[in-house]
Parts: sequence; structure tokens; C-alpha cells
Amino acid sequence: MASPSNKVKVHIIRAEGLKHMNHFTGDHPYVTCGVMQADGKVETKVDTKPVTEGDTLNPIWDETLELESWQPGETLEFIVYDKGILGFKTEGKAILPSEFFHRHGFQGMIAIIGSPDARIGIDVQVVGAQDGEALLEQAKVSEGVAVPQKLGVSILQAHGLKHMNNFTGDNPYVVCEVKHLDPAAEMTRVETKPVSEGDTLNPFWGETHNV
Repeated sequence: MASPSNKVKVHIIRAEGLKHMNHFTGDHPYVTCGVMQADGKVETKVDTKPVTEGDTLNPIWDETLELESWQPGETLEFIVYDKGILGFKTEGKAILPSEFFHRHGFQGMIAIIGSPDARIGIDVQVVGAQDGEALLEQAKVSEGVAVPQKLGVSILQAHGLKHMNNFTGDNPYVVCEVKHLDPAAEMTRVETKPVSEGDTLNPFWGETHNV
């Protein structure tokens, strides 16, 4: 039985640190957002309008787009293009895995792969994703049933870290720890895998942990 499709609202706010790519016409950046399915194919694409005025290397789109067919587990792919007279050039792409926005949404900046200093600011919400879960939880509370508290922590990326290991190279990782009010409680701690390849001063982990 196929999983029901959901509608996703994607607010593409702005980008920063894009590269100057069109020397003749000037830069006219725009964004394509698509749903990446399990087989790697990207479907259901939507586009912003190109930014043609102002600071086009740090453009502001401030557009809200809707993806009509998305299922939990499917990644969102954002590709930043620079429109020219005869076509377009690719600035780079960013990805947002399902676990970063399903149920609770996502708002923030994510790195644009292919442009080391570039990031894109987005706000993603799945329409109606919490309705059924919220009703079930409210029913349990009204019946006096204790609802276990679980916190999902998505550790996406970092920017501007310092170079610290001159001999082995930098292998950054993140530790998240819960500081319990009860000093006798068992320590709750999770950590990411170290990033050992690519730009380790602007690392991308893309991991979600439950604590």
C-alpha cells in the first residue's frame, strides 16, 4: 500500500556568498526546488523568479512555493542557477533530508555544495503533518496517561571552524548532552560521526539523533 502524499510549503528566503558567473549579462540567480525520491530521481520541481536587481551575489527571493507530492523519507534538493542569455550556469546545490523537516519543519541556512562560502536560507513546513499525532497525544494527556518525551536533534552543519590539527588534519564532530535536573539521572549523550573529507572547516554532518 502506497504511503499518502503530503504537501510541502517551501519558503526560499535568500542566499549569500554566490559566485559571479555571468560577466556579460550580469548575474540573475534563481532556485529550483525538487523532491528526490528513493531511487535518486528528482520529481515535482518548482522555481523561484530570477533576481535581476540589487546585490545578486547575496540575493533575496522571499518566495513561498508548494510541492504537491511529497512522502516521508524523500529529500528536498535545492539547485541555484544563474540565468544568462543563452541558458544558465549552475552555482551549486543544497540538500535537506526528510528527517530535518518532517513533523516539526525546518528554518535556517544550509550550505550550497559547489560554492564553499555560499549558503541558502529556507523555511520548510509539511502541511498537516502534525495533526494526527497532536490529537493522539492530547487524548492521552486528557486520559491521564503519561506521554514519554523524546527529543529529535538534527545536527546539520557548521561554518567557520578553526584549523586545529596540523599533523592529522581536522576531523570535527559534535556532542549533544542533556543536562538533567536530577543529578542522579543517567547521562544522556549522543555524538555525530567525524567529518574527515571535504571542507572540514565548514563540515556537513546531516545526522539526526533521538535523546
